[in-house]
Amino acid sequence: MIKAVASPVVPKVADVLANGSADCITGEGTRVASVDVRNVQASRQGASVVPAIEEEVIPPKRAEEALLKAGALQSAIFNSANFSSIATDERGVIQIFNVGAERMLGYMAAEVMNKITPADISDPQEVITRAKALSAELGTTITPGFEALVFKASRGIEDIYELTYIRKDGSRFPAIVSVTALRDAQGGIIGYLLIGTDNTARKQVEAERMLLDQRVRDQQFYTRSLIESNIDALITTDPRGIITDVNKQMEALTGCTRDELIGAPFKDYFTDPERADAGIKRVLGESKVTDYELTARARDGKETVVSYNATTFHDRDRKLQGVFAAARDITERKRYELSLQQANRAKSVFLANMSHEIRTPMNAILGFSQLMLRDHDLTPRQCQYLGTINRSGEHLLALINDILEMSKIEAGRTTLNPSTFDLSILLKDLEMMFRVRTNEKKLSFSVEMLGDVPQYIVTDINKLRQVFINVLGNAVKFTEQGGVAMRVRAERRDAKGSFLRVEIEDTGPGISPDEQDKLFRHFEQTKTGREAGIGTGLGLAISQEFVRLMGGAITVNSQVGKGSVFVIQLPLKEGDAQAVPAKDQPGHVLRLKPGQATCKVLIADDIEDNRQLLAQLLAPIGFEIRMATNGAEAIHEFEKWRPHLILMDFRMPVMDGHEAIRRIRAMAGGEKPKIIAVTASAMEENRQELIGIGADDFISKPFREEELFQKIHAQVGVDYVYSEIPAATAQEETFEPTPESMAGLSQDLIQSMREAVITADLDQMLAKIQEVEAHNPGAARGLRRLAEGFQYQKLLDLLNALDTH
Repeated sequence: MIKAVASPVVPKVADVLANGSADCITGEGTRVASVDVRNVQASRQGASVVPAIEEEVIPPKRAEEALLKAGALQSAIFNSANFSSIATDERGVIQIFNVGAERMLGYMAAEVMNKITPADISDPQEVITRAKALSAELGTTITPGFEALVFKASRGIEDIYELTYIRKDGSRFPAIVSVTALRDAQGGIIGYLLIGTDNTARKQVEAERMLLDQRVRDQQFYTRSLIESNIDALITTDPRGIITDVNKQMEALTGCTRDELIGAPFKDYFTDPERADAGIKRVLGESKVTDYELTARARDGKETVVSYNATTFHDRDRKLQGVFAAARDITERKRYELSLQQANRAKSVFLANMSHEIRTPMNAILGFSQLMLRDHDLTPRQCQYLGTINRSGEHLLALINDILEMSKIEAGRTTLNPSTFDLSILLKDLEMMFRVRTNEKKLSFSVEMLGDVPQYIVTDINKLRQVFINVLGNAVKFTEQGGVAMRVRAERRDAKGSFLRVEIEDTGPGISPDEQDKLFRHFEQTKTGREAGIGTGLGLAISQEFVRLMGGAITVNSQVGKGSVFVIQLPLKEGDAQAVPAKDQPGHVLRLKPGQATCKVLIADDIEDNRQLLAQLLAPIGFEIRMATNGAEAIHEFEKWRPHLILMDFRMPVMDGHEAIRRIRAMAGGEKPKIIAVTASAMEENRQELIGIGADDFISKPFREEELFQKIHAQVGVDYVYSEIPAATAQEETFEPTPESMAGLSQDLIQSMREAVITADLDQMLAKIQEVEAHNPGAARGLRRLAEGFQYQKLLDLLNALDTH
């Protein structure tokens, strides 16, 4: 009997599914009836539940509506394709197998209903494992099978677990199963409800996440391995300079553990914390820093010089995270650099000593030979011999200067000495110099100025000449057929100014691309150079340094088998013809001009020959002379005598020239005398040092007579009376022998002179020139001047030209 009630009732479906019954609740929440599962019918489409209503407390129509709603809800749940709903009887035999179960497991409901239990479609090994686990957990023996799947639910314990279902086709999938016991009104178990969901997608996500996690762990391990295997001390800091991570090398550098370092200020581990902190700030400001030197101090006090390279790092959103820095121990490099510096200093000292030891006797040789040339009683032959002594000494002096120049390049102390000069004369000299060698090899040779090239330019003529000689020398040396050409042109540019472009082209063997990189390295030679067995591999390296110093560049374009083109490009600065030093040859200084006050000169030198040389040059002219053998004596003479000019040697015992100049300048009246340092040192830094401590000028030993008198004139203002040069003598000095002026010389004599020049046998050449003098005195004088000036190329060019006449 159903009693009518005023409000509709709705059964709790969850309770129906869980317990087989549910209360019916009014809209106001009042319990009015109880729903119980009385009959279960299976069908292909699912299952229908026919409820029985106890407690006739609602009206028939309302109760029917409530039951219809409850039935619809139950049907929607049981027929959901997203959940497998499997209901069994108390023995575990399947009674309900919904659409979701059919979809997931591949069985039709009729194939399993009243035939099998859920254990039959579950992984048997998992069922056995579950039985063992529950037996241990609950302290009772649980039989593997259906009992293991529902044991907890049968005891009223909530049970949700993971299980592998086996489909009809044998495939497997993971499922999450929730088990609930179905009970009657008296609480007795009438069956079980197993609601499952396919866990494949979640498992795949978990597997992918696990794989990703493993990859992250692997990447972290790989990254950490890289960090720890690095030979540098690596460190990261936050933007405040607080350490966030380090590697083992940083631990070794500081003597602290990783835990001790992390969280500490970066600057605390260096001898100069302010510089270390400034380094971090510089990285943050500039994004990176390279070769930033710091001295790390370990816990035990050990100090290590390191070079830091650092950069900022950011997260994926480009937000600044901090600074990553790598510190390399450069202690050994510093020691090596120090040893190099010491070696360079030792070499410089050696070269300075060598220069001094050679220049000192050379000063006496050249000086006294110049004095002897003043003697009017000398025979022409004696004058000739003295001239040879002078020219030979000057040639030796030039060689010494070249050696010193090379040493300056290696030590990085080469300086630029620009001057105005005639470019056309330089090119003519080069042409004559190499014409002999190209003629001997039967090569064509040309030196051309193309277009509007200034005649006078400003640069370092000596370095430019050396560059041209080096490049032209290589071109002639390695070219066996064809020729060599030198082309000079001016390139006018508005923005970058004008450039002098010099191309030196040859038809030699060419240079392969891989060897072109070696051309400008010190002591590197190409294959052709090594096979030739000549040269040191320094010529082009020196040339490149000179060109760079002059503000230009040198490049090469070469093809194997065709030849090479070297291009030298230099900034072009035009000079004034008036700035070119005149080559006039004034006569000898005879005496001081009358009417001048007496000029007192103090000569300070520890070597008797040097003192006597200066005294013999100056006293006859009219200077009043006193001499000192060291710096202390020079100071004493200055106090007593107050000279107008002091000629001070650089190296002397007791007290050297440096100290003497300092003390004189510090004395009362010490600023008045002019001091010229007379030094055998060719080192520019030594000369500049002398100027810096108070010398007014310096003159190098050996010096020329006219140079000494000119510097004295510049400092103290004295004027001289010069001897006149006879017109005939001047003509003889300027006489240039030509093939025409030497016509009539025998071929045997010409050949003998050629052989003497080729073998650089000056004595033999002078002997042959004496034979020429008997026939042609003018030509002999010109030949002798060329020979004694070591102008062998001009001599060979002249002698070869005689073959064509």
